[in-house]
Amino acid sequence: MSVSSGCESTSTEAKMATEMQIETKTEKTMTERVVEKTLHFEASRERVWKAITDPAELAMWFGDEAELDLRVGGHGAMTWEKHGRYEMRVDEVEAPRRLVWSWIHESDVAFDDAPATRVEWNLTEREGGGTTLYLRESGFLTDLHHQQNDGGWDEELGELATLLES
Repeated sequence: MSVSSGCESTSTEAKMATEMQIETKTEKTMTERVVEKTLHFEASRERVWKAITDPAELAMWFGDEAELDLRVGGHGAMTWEKHGRYEMRVDEVEAPRRLVWSWIHESDVAFDDAPATRVEWNLTEREGGGTTLYLRESGFLTDLHHQQNDGGWDEELGELATLLES
């Protein structure tokens, strides 16, 4: 399934307000570069799950177009007008609590023709209501790619927070 967003970017003020809620841990060791993000939402785990797995929802906050075959081995892609198309493969699905995909480092290249990172999404219900989202991306080959994705996740997850608050 492929979906395009018709949404404009959120305002700078809204992005700044939501980015402050993102807990970031960036780790670079001799062997691995890792990005970790933790967010807390008032939304239910099922609502957050839908936002990270439904192509129509993904296109509202993560890219301009989204495709996702939500089954192990399924393929998908995220497309940004200014960045290109990035292909992915679904590695794990445990609805509504865990999703893992691998996606390639280069735009407009077939999945098997480029190095990939591993993106893990874990959703837990919070005591008293709401959901904690823990995101971890690993497998970066360069410091530059690691830095770019670390900043990119802040922006995209800020847009997710805005969507879930609406």
